[in-house]
Amino acid sequence: MSKETELTIELITLLNAFKNVHVQLVNQLDQDYLYPIWIQSIDNSLAAKEMLKKLILNWSYEENDQEPGKTLQYNGLAPCSLKTFLAIEAVNNSRLELHQQLIKMNRFIPANNQDEKSEDTDTSASPLAKKAMYRLGYPRFNIRQACRQFVALPYPVLSAGFFWNRYRKTIKLTRQQIKVQLDRIAQYSSSNESIIQEEYRRFDAIDDSVLVRVYPESIHQRVNLYIQKEHQEQRIQRYAHTPIFYVTTADKPLPDKTLLPEQPATKESRLLRRNITIERQPYLCSLNLYRLLPKYR
Repeated sequence: MSKETELTIELITLLNAFKNVHVQLVNQLDQDYLYPIWIQSIDNSLAAKEMLKKLILNWSYEENDQEPGKTLQYNGLAPCSLKTFLAIEAVNNSRLELHQQLIKMNRFIPANNQDEKSEDTDTSASPLAKKAMYRLGYPRFNIRQACRQFVALPYPVLSAGFFWNRYRKTIKLTRQQIKVQLDRIAQYSSSNESIIQEEYRRFDAIDDSVLVRVYPESIHQRVNLYIQKEHQEQRIQRYAHTPIFYVTTADKPLPDKTLLPEQPATKESRLLRRNITIERQPYLCSLNLYRLLPKYR
């Protein structure tokens, strides 16, 4: 048996288990018919529950123009029973296992193709993973939609405040890492040689590791939750891409909530409140590297 066949058989086993636990969760939601469910953009609890089931069973791109990696997002609250909570945990575990298998398949390189190894680790772009999912009847499989984790809490939520969170990821690079990337640009880039030499000059002028790469800003739906855990009230924060599940009793009403604004706050107003740690202008433009402010070096 070839390695490719072995990986595909493993995928089929995991995918069957994946489908089964999702159906079990939907069936369990039907058992929780007395529990209210709220989704901000949905008019009533019954329609919200149907939308929640759709989200659970939606694993593929719905529209032809849906951008790669984009997912359906609905913020809300989904109180549930302990049985439903355990069913959600089974779904999350299955999603993690499927994700790991797709990554493994993505990294697989046929023996006759070792010299063409790609640095691309996007599972949705994997030749083997895409080919296998296509043959299994999922030509438009959306890995981020299908494998993202549901937030499920084993204790009651007392209140919820939904908001937009701006986040800009930064990674500190070593001098060796920066040097390798500059050398790569010098070898393959079509930029003017004088520009590349200026980047080298600026890099050599720094004698310690004070540069960080700044990635494009991302905006996410998040929620501040006040919870009751072990007879104490606590505040936690979670992503709110899908309704928040939490264990309670069916007779408890939905908690107080602050709705998610229709649009995120402007970048300028957010910057005024953000703790700035880097200089405003990039130091090495070709690599989008910024210097840390002196007190953070």
